[in-house]
Amino acid sequence: PRARLRGRVTIPEGSPLANVLDKLAKGTEVPRADLVTALGTPAGLGLPSYANGKPEGFLFPATYDIEPGTRATQVVAMMTERFGVEAAALDLEAGAQQLRRSAYDVVTVASLIEAETSLDADRAKVARVVYNRLARGMALQLDSTVNYVRTERAARLSNNDIKVDSPYNTYRHKGLPPTPIDSPGRKALEAALHPAAGDYLFFITIDKQGHSLFTSSYPAFLAAKAKAQRDGVY
Repeated sequence: PRARLRGRVTIPEGSPLANVLDKLAKGTEVPRADLVTALGTPAGLGLPSYANGKPEGFLFPATYDIEPGTRATQVVAMMTERFGVEAAALDLEAGAQQLRRSAYDVVTVASLIEAETSLDADRAKVARVVYNRLARGMALQLDSTVNYVRTERAARLSNNDIKVDSPYNTYRHKGLPPTPIDSPGRKALEAALHPAAGDYLFFITIDKQGHSLFTSSYPAFLAAKAKAQRDGVY
């Protein structure tokens, strides 16, 4: 078994599609161009019907063993199949109905959670902020969605950065971005299905360990942001 030829690839939670393709191409014999071509014909990839043929968010993050000779479509189908297994275990479609959201919305929210926090304790609270802002018709104003369309991610966006003309710019456009912005893992999907209780509308990272303050008060948010900046958090 130790001499067996295979490509073992680990896709971390929160990986955008472009990064997933890079890792697959680097860790296997499958050319990136073949993967891109496969994604261009989504009918045979095993995507759920509610994905509407869009693969972003549905290549489940996990570790995969890919045998030599495996075709690009098989690699992608392996990952979408794993998504289907996880979604079924979470009863994702029924959970989305209880939230009065589409299953696609839930996956999109999970991708935002994945991009906004790595702490288990904060995931459900991020979900609550997103749902509360959507319910109030407020723009989400998430840096993660702007970073999705940038060539380089920025820890702190400038005023010019958030003026970018893109449907993914949630500073300029209300509602969820057009697609998920990465591949969410099980914990993020769970949080999107089971948001925390609360009237939270704002959150801000307050220490270098990644903990966030969640609040319904804009002045409290601004005060926490100023303190975080003074403390060199970002």
